[in-house]
Amino acid sequence: MDFEMMQASIQQEKAKKFELLMPKLIEAVKNQDWEEVESLLTLSPDIMAEGLEYAYPYLPDEYKFSIPTDCYTQNGDHMPIVRKYVRQARKYAPIEKRIPAEMISMKEITIYRAGTEPMDKARYRISWTTSIEKAQWFYDRALHFGSPVCHLYRGVIRPEQIIWYTDDRNEKEVMQYGSVRNIEEIAR
Repeated sequence: MDFEMMQASIQQEKAKKFELLMPKLIEAVKNQDWEEVESLLTLSPDIMAEGLEYAYPYLPDEYKFSIPTDCYTQNGDHMPIVRKYVRQARKYAPIEKRIPAEMISMKEITIYRAGTEPMDKARYRISWTTSIEKAQWFYDRALHFGSPVCHLYRGVIRPEQIIWYTDDRNEKEVMQYGSVRNIEEIAR
């Protein structure tokens, strides 16, 4: 099978998933079954962006926080629509729901990022981590997969500016947008 045929086959498979899942998503929105909406959106990246854009206006506020952040952690980083709704998510959940209790009273939190973007763009990247070891792992991974340029950044953020903190994948991930200060490149 040549490359073009393989690409066509992949596109057909994606279209089948979309045709199968989108009607279920529409039905779940009509029934206000928000758990089912979340399940369907995070089940397949093939409907995530379009499905989230469809469902978002109908979501109760609490789900305008949880669903976009769950989509983001399930492969939504590469989807502008998902990133758009993640940037808005902070206003739909109190700080106690967004970050661990021990972080709330901190003046600022040191965070790290491995990325290919130049330093002036790093503050607009959503994913950072509180673990230098995890940032170094992402740095090494990027080099392993042939990234021509990779940077390791350190910055600080105030707790109330964090969109969400999650350690579901042992990444100690801090989601933020435009709130990291004092960014500097550090050596690996």
